[in-house]
Amino acid sequence: MWNVNGMLESVYSAITTGVYTTGYALHLGASSAMIGLISASISIGQLLQAFTPLLIERLPRRKTLCLLANGVSSSLWLPIAFIPFLFFEGYLLLAFMACIALSKAAMSLVSPARQSWLTDLVPDEIRGRFVARQRSLTASAGLITSVCAGFFLSTYAAGDAQQGFTTIFLVAVVFSGMGVWVWSRIPEPAKNRGEDLPSNQLLRLPFRHGPFRRLMFLVSGRLLIAQIAAPFFTVYMLRTLEVSYAQIAVFSAMQTIATIIMNPFWGYLADKYGYKPVMSITAMGLAVFPLGWGFVTLENYWIMVPLVQVWGGSMSAGWGTARFNLIVKTAPAVNRSAFLGCYSAVSRACAACGALLGGLAAGLCDTIPSVSFFGYTIAGLQYLFLANGVLRISYMGVLGRVDADSQVSSRDVINRVRRGNPIATLWHLVRMGKSSNPSVRARAARELGETGSHLAVDELIALLNDSDRNVRREAVQSLSRIGAEEAVNPLLECVGNPSSDIAEEAVEALGAVPSSLSLNILVTLLHDERPGIRRSAIIALDRIGDRRAETALEALLAHERDPAIVQSAIEALAKMGNVRMLTRLQDLIRTSETSLERGVLVMSAGHLLGAPDLLYRLLQADGMERDRAMVRIYRSVRRQLGGWSDVDRDLRNQYTAIVDRALSAFERQQTGEMLKGLVEVAQAVIRATRADLPDRAVDDAAPAGGSVLEESDGGKLAYRVLTDLESEGRNRTLHAEERLLAVVALQRIADLATD
Repeated sequence: MWNVNGMLESVYSAITTGVYTTGYALHLGASSAMIGLISASISIGQLLQAFTPLLIERLPRRKTLCLLANGVSSSLWLPIAFIPFLFFEGYLLLAFMACIALSKAAMSLVSPARQSWLTDLVPDEIRGRFVARQRSLTASAGLITSVCAGFFLSTYAAGDAQQGFTTIFLVAVVFSGMGVWVWSRIPEPAKNRGEDLPSNQLLRLPFRHGPFRRLMFLVSGRLLIAQIAAPFFTVYMLRTLEVSYAQIAVFSAMQTIATIIMNPFWGYLADKYGYKPVMSITAMGLAVFPLGWGFVTLENYWIMVPLVQVWGGSMSAGWGTARFNLIVKTAPAVNRSAFLGCYSAVSRACAACGALLGGLAAGLCDTIPSVSFFGYTIAGLQYLFLANGVLRISYMGVLGRVDADSQVSSRDVINRVRRGNPIATLWHLVRMGKSSNPSVRARAARELGETGSHLAVDELIALLNDSDRNVRREAVQSLSRIGAEEAVNPLLECVGNPSSDIAEEAVEALGAVPSSLSLNILVTLLHDERPGIRRSAIIALDRIGDRRAETALEALLAHERDPAIVQSAIEALAKMGNVRMLTRLQDLIRTSETSLERGVLVMSAGHLLGAPDLLYRLLQADGMERDRAMVRIYRSVRRQLGGWSDVDRDLRNQYTAIVDRALSAFERQQTGEMLKGLVEVAQAVIRATRADLPDRAVDDAAPAGGSVLEESDGGKLAYRVLTDLESEGRNRTLHAEERLLAVVALQRIADLATD
């Protein structure tokens, strides 16, 4: 019912504020200075909010006052609608300002009571989302109203516009009356009543409360600056750009749609990280809003105006939600209406001052000659917009003094938002929160991880205790994909819980968080009594890839007896480049019983050689494709050595001849001859580079050549792999995976030599 009332009142306010109020004033003949004065009168009428708490706090119920004041406020638009028929021509604008001021004065009785009523009605923990949703609903109603009113007014010629304005103002009064009726059906919670204080003490309460006083003046100061330019965006469209009301309605609709879309997002962030960071972010976004208007011209307004409107709507959604809730949160629950009324009065006084200054500045800007730069001509109100943008940006340093309501800074919020897709994240969070179906929740948890957004970390951590195992597993895997450091401790709790069925997954997920904390935890878990935990810790350390874990893994190998864990540790060390693992890898490859196991071990050797990608492609290829790939490697080595510029032609011819013999042996499936040829090629290449060989020395009188292999452990290691395989091939038939490793070792030597 509260939202229905808000939507009906939104129809009223969409017509009686903003575009149509300004347009009516221009219709009545207002100048730029008079526009500023009329905007100021709107705020001046609300100054009574400083004193309405004296009445509200002494009344046992708020409802009667709210309904009566709201009815009086809207009924004052009846004389406004018929001003040309009720007053003499010279007094039209004066009567207009007086009626607006009286209407806002009556509304000032409602505003503090309405806000305190809402805060008593809605729990604190969901107020951010509730207000954001309410703003979306009211914005939707205002959007439809604004568009309809704009197109309706566009049907009237300039001389007949009065009839159109009269009609829409009467419609506004009718909808406001309907809103009053709906409001009368809403229950009123009991107020938080404090001790009865004298009037002077009650009025001084907000000024004695340090955090609230600071927030009130800082936010009101920002409103003063904003109001300098705010009334003149519509004036600029109507007078300078000569845009019709229908077009203005469309542009306003774009802003409203952006607000509706972004309201849930900002409400979620506000409830999650606090109102201060959201307010800071959106205040900065709104600071650049008038700068965009400064570059709107007749030639580009159809592009620029939608852009600045969408930007302004996106930012104002968060600013309004965060500002309102921060004010409410800072104000004490006892005598809250006194605090809210004081804030409203101070902010409206500042808004009035800003509008008056804006009116004077607008008149002054009309006297400044136009200037042109970079193809843009700046004149008239554009000076006001640019200057206002500079003022807003300058004020950001002052606004930063607002007391924070959380430990999260605006920079932290931005960093979390920019990682991943925040809109998709919010959508999946809504799906997950509203569904009681485990499969839906599990799918939403998985998709949250796919977004990569850090916004979902807290919700995924909460799912670690879900009653469904699939949901818990998907939550762990999603946390692993995101890799947020704040997930380390919750994951560690899962590991330490004896009854947890996701302990191993949680350990592996720690490997996605490359921090000293997770590294130390995983090293400690290598000594866990549970084999599955030890193996998962090895996998996680392998994923981190930090060389500091080598010592711990080598120590594990000294006493570990589980073959699967030993193999996992050796694989991890090989990927880290630990060449001491080569001998144990060769032993495991020789004794392994399955092709799959050999493939995994050979891939580890490929990491040691520095050619895992090439070896992976060979292992994944089928029989015929694998043979063709190996032939291509032989030919590639032949081209590399045949074109090697660091040695003379005779040596190059010698190398290519040896490669041709090795290729011929491969085609005849003579593995022993092939391996001899490969070793011979490697020896010849290394002679040319004067590299020292392990165990098998070659002629030191080799001709001078390059020095690429001279300091390369990779070349020595590749030669060692080749010689070991050739020696092993004399005693047994090599596995297919070993033959692949030999060819890759030759390719590696050629690459290092000719690079």
